[in-house]
Amino acid sequence: MTQRLIVPVDGSPASWSAVDIAITLAERLSARVHVVEVAFAPADVRAAQARLEDGAADHRQRNASIDVEVRLSGDSVASAVEELVLANPGSVVVMASNGRGRSAALVGSVAEDILHRIFGPIILVGPEVGKRGFDGPVVVSVDGSDESEAALPLAAAWAIELGVAPWIVHVADPKHRIAPGSDIVESVYPARLAQELTMLSHHDVQFEELHDAHPGSAVPDFADKLNASLIVAASHGRTGMRRLTMGSVTSEFVRHSTCPVLVVRLPLPAANHDDPGTTRVTT
Repeated sequence: MTQRLIVPVDGSPASWSAVDIAITLAERLSARVHVVEVAFAPADVRAAQARLEDGAADHRQRNASIDVEVRLSGDSVASAVEELVLANPGSVVVMASNGRGRSAALVGSVAEDILHRIFGPIILVGPEVGKRGFDGPVVVSVDGSDESEAALPLAAAWAIELGVAPWIVHVADPKHRIAPGSDIVESVYPARLAQELTMLSHHDVQFEELHDAHPGSAVPDFADKLNASLIVAASHGRTGMRRLTMGSVTSEFVRHSTCPVLVVRLPLPAANHDDPGTTRVTT
């Protein structure tokens, strides 16, 4: 059960957009919202506290408990957030990501650093996310890899907690359709995963097979049609451009999606010779 949503802000309106999302989610989950700004010098604490109080005052009319805190750090925003997460078991980080730039800049340097430090989920609020009630399904995208499938139980858990339906989505490149009836063969993969997850979670799981050469936009488009609450994706702990399991595809989810993207870091296998920056398509 999610008890606390930790939202790092930096004083910018973009960072506070994640606070709005966190409050709506907290109202749904009966959780607390903890807004934190990191200062790097004692002289900056007072101004940061004033910004937090002003921002929180605009949100405290909502039906969620909101705490604010300035944390003084000699290291980085990520290290301060990591300490806060460790001190509050059951917490989830919610933060804004512009999702732009080369390869959508992955998810932004601060989000990358946080993802590298903690194993809990991070909810990323991209530039296209608007107001929502979190009453739509949870969509999890799979690509045939063990890493993507490892996110399935988490997606089911969040769907159950929100009281909505989970959907498993697989995207196949239409250029790889080699014979009539191949649609049926391709759909066996998500259908099997949906059946397994239904048995595991004791809740009905839906599935869909999409045909598109661009999964990074196809999955958000499908999620938008469902008015989805979340898209769920997995990552591992590598650094740089290969940190996310699906590489630039996950960052495209953040850039294009009208709902937040829940990213969870998975432990990196001791020996893995596959290129995690390459999207695998099962046909």
